[in-house]
Amino acid sequence: MNKFLAATAILLITASTAFAGTFTFPSDEPAAIVDIPDEWQPTETDYGVEANSPDAGTYISFDVAGAEDMDQVMTDVFAFLEENGVVPDPASQKESKDQLNGMPFETIDWKGTDKDGPVSIGVGIIGLSDEKIAIVTYWASTETEAENMPEVGKILATLKPAG
Repeated sequence: MNKFLAATAILLITASTAFAGTFTFPSDEPAAIVDIPDEWQPTETDYGVEANSPDAGTYISFDVAGAEDMDQVMTDVFAFLEENGVVPDPASQKESKDQLNGMPFETIDWKGTDKDGPVSIGVGIIGLSDEKIAIVTYWASTETEAENMPEVGKILATLKPAG
């Protein structure tokens, strides 16, 4: 019986790591919802949620801002990258506009480096409503980026306004 319980517990533990957690953020004034796999170990931040791929090669975060705090949130995003030794190459900067889940989506991407070597960097602004935007911060090792990209796409595909 103990072997059965242990096997069941192991099965439940491994099965639960495959499920995605749904995050409504920020918790004090929900403006957006996103699903992030548990194995990415998502955690709540001051303005949203952040996560790292299981191989620690890809970081993604979602922050919500309004007109009153957009400048501060953007300043915090770039300060976070700088604090973590992420250095974009200004000559590689590319900008694009598109739609994501029916919402306007503008991105700025760079190639750059961090303490471990070459990285891809991206900051996206998604219009959640007339009053709120989501800011997506993306930073990935060029070594593991391709293998994590399908999961990043799945995560982005779940982003939507709260309510």
